[in-house]
Amino acid sequence: MSRRLQLGLSLIELMVALLLSGLLILGLVEIFSASRASYQMAQGLARAQESSRFAIDALQRDARMSGHFGCVSDQAHFYAGNGMFGELFLSDRSNYTTVPADRLPLRFDYSVRGYEAANSGPADTLNLSANPVEGNAGDWVPAVEGPFFTALNPRPIRGSDILVLRFLSPESAEVTGFTTGNPATIRVNSSQWGVLTRAVENPGLFGIADCRSVVLFQANALADVTGAKVVTVGSSGVNQISFDGSDTFASGQARLYRAETLVYYIGLKDRGGGVKEPTLFRARFNAAPGTAAVSLVGGTAEEIVESVENMQLLFAQDTVTDPAQPPTGVIDGVRTAAGLLPASDSSGGWQRVGGMQVGLLIRSTDPASAQQRTTAPRSLGTQLTLPNDQRYRSVYETNIALRNRLYGN
Repeated sequence: MSRRLQLGLSLIELMVALLLSGLLILGLVEIFSASRASYQMAQGLARAQESSRFAIDALQRDARMSGHFGCVSDQAHFYAGNGMFGELFLSDRSNYTTVPADRLPLRFDYSVRGYEAANSGPADTLNLSANPVEGNAGDWVPAVEGPFFTALNPRPIRGSDILVLRFLSPESAEVTGFTTGNPATIRVNSSQWGVLTRAVENPGLFGIADCRSVVLFQANALADVTGAKVVTVGSSGVNQISFDGSDTFASGQARLYRAETLVYYIGLKDRGGGVKEPTLFRARFNAAPGTAAVSLVGGTAEEIVESVENMQLLFAQDTVTDPAQPPTGVIDGVRTAAGLLPASDSSGGWQRVGGMQVGLLIRSTDPASAQQRTTAPRSLGTQLTLPNDQRYRSVYETNIALRNRLYGN
């Protein structure tokens, strides 16, 4: 009996080998695809959480400063008309509406103010697009004042609320001398001047305050004289009036602060190639010494965190909303900017806001293999209908106590 050696594979054996190899390769591809999707999801989640921390930290830090006007808050200054709160930006010192329309960032009788995006309240459903669009001033309630709105660069997007904060900077410099008149002069410890230029290179808006009164103004000129920084203040530039004999400040207590007007909103960041990413911006306003216009510092708003897609705001008011009556220090509920009492365009109502709630919808910068949600998420009660673009999205909410607005604290 002869034996023949096998010199190769039969066709059937080759087909079986190819089938098994194909199954193994398919399994490896599936494992790789699942691992890649898991990695993208984990990256999207991590980026969203990181963005939420940065965004909320920035909002909390500045919101808690609203109402800070030296060692006495604006609540104490405005309560029942006791005042001792002055602004040289007014033509009539007792009428805060006499700030010209093109200088609305100087309305410091509003330490905090919100603008509610139309049809985005807690009972509404907001349909979000994968490609947000910029809004017009009338897309918010109350409508954003035209000159204020057009100064924002980039413009706010529709469907997202806007927050305005005003206060005196946490940094201050010692006032060593003060004389009234037109012009008036303020002597400041020159060794401390540097703290006022950290956030704004050439600040022109200031406030001088002690524990009794505060006056906000624009410096018309700055000079270094015998070891002191001398600030000259007259009724020019954005000042419509000057210091008068009623302005007195306690020696050893008066300090000079930088006056801040900040606007938080969602705008579109140009990433190039026609791609625009929704981003949380902070706009800072200033009027350089001697100039006659209020403008955005740097000409554009500062980017805080990208991929913040939507911001919802609710405001907590004191149980007593009448500014002529003493506040109780007790918060009885939260309201939208449009539903604030006694009216959303009343500075008196905003002076009784002692806290706020913030809801941020944050998405991953790039697609993260996320599946379309079966239930729409909510941001402070507002139902959000999300686009199906495979981005990871999550809502982050926080409560902020406006410590300078809490009466008795």
